[in-house]
Amino acid sequence: MSWFRKIVDFFTPKMEGEAEVAKAKKLLKEAEVLDAAIEDATIELEPITKAAGKVEKIVPVKPKRARTKKGRYKADDKSTPDFNEAWEGGKAPKKKTKKKK
Repeated sequence: MSWFRKIVDFFTPKMEGEAEVAKAKKLLKEAEVLDAAIEDATIELEPITKAAGKVEKIVPVKPKRARTKKGRYKADDKSTPDFNEAWEGGKAPKKKTKKKK
């Protein structure tokens, strides 16, 4: 490349639009390929019907205190107000109210 051509290329603005058009065309081709692949991979599911006569009972779980490796009770971490580390499962049982006489 001659020195004159280098100077001319330096001062002439480059066509950035052509590169953007090429990128857009490439993205459109990829989108068409993806659309076809998505249609091929799509399956239709049948609606789920209830099991015939099977009813499962929900067994209430009694809360259990969390313990350390040594077997001692764990304390609650006050920095996490939405989770109680002192109880397994993260929820403390509700306190029973005393009967009024």
